[in-house]
Amino acid sequence: MKKKDIKILLVDDEADILEIVGYNLSQEGYQIFTAENGKKAIEKAKKHQPHLIIMDVMMAEMDG
Repeated sequence: MKKKDIKILLVDDEADILEIVGYNLSQEGYQIFTAENGKKAIEKAKKHQPHLIIMDVMMAEMDG
């Protein structure tokens, strides 16, 4: 599988973290999707079916 085919979902309630990590992974060629909390993460995971989810443990609304 090529990097461009790998989908990664990043979940964090800190916008700076999503931006930095997302930028670096996208520069490596991965497809990046982001969510700000656990509820949105579930929606995005169902829609995009990522290969990997990188998630913060403590967030508002629903923890990781």
